[in-house]
Amino acid sequence: MTDSNDRLITQSQLVDELKALGVAAGQIVMVHASVKAIGKIMGGHNVIVQALLDTLTPTGTLMMYVGWEDIPDFVSNLPPAIQQKYYAEHPPFDPRIARAVRDHGILAEIVRGWPDAHRSMNPEASVAAIGARAEWITQDHSLDYGYGVGSPLAKLVEARGQILMLGAPLDTLTLLHYAENRARMRHKRIIHYSCPILREGKSVWVEIEDYDTGEPHGDYTFEEIARAYLALGKGEQGVIGNAPSSLFDATDLSAFAINWLEERFGETR
Repeated sequence: MTDSNDRLITQSQLVDELKALGVAAGQIVMVHASVKAIGKIMGGHNVIVQALLDTLTPTGTLMMYVGWEDIPDFVSNLPPAIQQKYYAEHPPFDPRIARAVRDHGILAEIVRGWPDAHRSMNPEASVAAIGARAEWITQDHSLDYGYGVGSPLAKLVEARGQILMLGAPLDTLTLLHYAENRARMRHKRIIHYSCPILREGKSVWVEIEDYDTGEPHGDYTFEEIARAYLALGKGEQGVIGNAPSSLFDATDLSAFAINWLEERFGETR
């Protein structure tokens, strides 16, 4: 009978497998992870983050899309009386304590709360980062069009960083929101919503403008784009722990995705 400890995944195993996949020292890596897919880890979920940081070394940077679990971006749809309660009492976005979106997985919350982590100031598109370029990645994140120019995603592309899908489904590949923002497509829909933020220690409701990323366009999926990219022999694929994983070049993938979108949904088609 096999001892259950034989199935434990260790920090050193994760480091070895991350290196084998292509995660390198000094790199900027954006991670999407399914902890469940990785398997039982000796020492718990924090070990995944530590293994990533060990692989990247202090010269590298780890980043994750965290968002805000309690964002009240639905207030305009409520009855007026309830709206007023939200305007009066809903806590503002505080990057120090606002929880990561649960659907992004437990690792996003762990990274958000990691010692010396930095976090960007866009409530909906908020990114947390740890490491050498964490402050640069997260600073000056515009409230409007939070996935576009000057965003943490744009900086990841500029720096020729990588995206690691660590057992996470390909339809969660957040960088493709940047491709949607930059692509000249005919069916983009601009939305506006209100959100409370901190300004000089006080809660202020501001109106934010962005492209609609909340609903699928219906004509394509992020997984479809990612699989088309992988089908060209691009990207790296392997297994980390028990999790099927993929590693993408952010600059190349974003260029591919922009072209893919414009060929099918361009303004003149």
